[in-house]
Amino acid sequence: MPNKPVAAELTAAHPNITVRWYDTRGEQFHAKAVLVHRADRGLLLAGSANLTRRNLADLNLETNLVLDAPADFPALTAARDWFDSLWHSRIGPATLPYAAGADDSLLRRWKYRVQEATGLGTF
Repeated sequence: MPNKPVAAELTAAHPNITVRWYDTRGEQFHAKAVLVHRADRGLLLAGSANLTRRNLADLNLETNLVLDAPADFPALTAARDWFDSLWHSRIGPATLPYAAGADDSLLRRWKYRVQEATGLGTF
């Protein structure tokens, strides 16, 4: 929770978005980063906050850093290279297609929605 119900909603609403899963063996892949890159600028949001209302609306004490810089800034280039190596499984079997972990369970989706709305989730 909440990755699978959120991914199900995202792919249903936006079929042009591609989702991949990190290929785990029971452990968590817990990177919390958003990378937006354009031709001239990039934005990197990284830190300890999960990308949920509970974390981003100050219900948990979390720390994040925002880097807004030219696209060729070394930290942005390194983040893009890291992401690409995971996405394309260049460092081993890193990611799997969406279908490998897809779960559109209605019960899971409602559980996620209630937890997100009330702030009672652990995410």
